[in-house]
Amino acid sequence: MKIDWDKVEAMADAMTDEDTGLAKGARQFTPEEGRRAYLEWESSAAKLPGAKAALRRVRAQQAAARAMRQMREHNDLTQAEIARRMGVKAPCVSRIERFGATTIQSLMGYAKACGYSLRIIAESPKETLALA
Repeated sequence: MKIDWDKVEAMADAMTDEDTGLAKGARQFTPEEGRRAYLEWESSAAKLPGAKAALRRVRAQQAAARAMRQMREHNDLTQAEIARRMGVKAPCVSRIERFGATTIQSLMGYAKACGYSLRIIAESPKETLALA
């Protein structure tokens, strides 16, 4: 199942046209409308073939995004400060905090910018390997 992230972003947050990339005059959602629309989308998407795996990925990304935001907030840092430390623009940090990091490198860079070290462990029933 392909997820239209622009649509999910527009539903989940009441954002400006520039932030969402939506055409001028496109329908904007209040946070309450966004949550309701997202839950409706999630409910209908759950009935599609392959949707359970996609929804698990979305939920995992959302949990990672929340954890990343907490890292920043626990250290009293702004998105602008994290962006400066990572060498990216602030909208990039905002996207990471909404949807999670898209690569291990960006996850590691974000954690480092927040003052954390990151350990990545691969586990199987037979062994545990430290990847980073």
